Amino acid sequence: MAQQLNIELRRGTPRRRRVEGVLRGDTLVVSYPQRLSQADVWPIAHELRLRMEKRLAREQIDLPERARKLAKQYGLPAPATIEWSDRQMGRWGSCTPADRSIRLSARLGEFPLWVLDYVLIHELAHLVHADHSPRFHALVNCYPKAERAIGYLIAKGTEGEDSDPVLDLTTLE
Repeated sequence: MAQQLNIELRRGTPRRRRVEGVLRGDTLVVSYPQRLSQADVWPIAHELRLRMEKRLAREQIDLPERARKLAKQYGLPAPATIEWSDRQMGRWGSCTPADRSIRLSARLGEFPLWVLDYVLIHELAHLVHADHSPRFHALVNCYPKAERAIGYLIAKGTEGEDSDPVLDLTTLE
């Protein structure tokens, strides 16, 4: 992750109802309602800083370029579109082969790049095989860190679920 952002607290006007953070250079300016004390706001401000730092780290990744390079390296088709998704909480990635679009969970932006690359290859392989067949897994398993990345993703998991939908563990023998 990049450098740690500074935090500046600002007590809001009487009309302010929520705690909000705005990035100004390398400082996160956190405005808060008058009814809260600074002691109440600090934990919220630290959480906002953590979220902003993760977002900034994710924005430094050129996702389309990374997908193109991996597609070329592993002989897979490049996607027409690829984007981060803040809405994907139950899976790490998704692919729509019909329009060659890929969406990746924004949570991946804080993981090591070799894990992101595994999920990218997994989704790129869906552009060839829309299922989780042995032929699909043969493509994905060409990535040398596939098994390691799968373990990492299992460890990160998704709260309240037994397994991650992007991983079909029954065919990984």
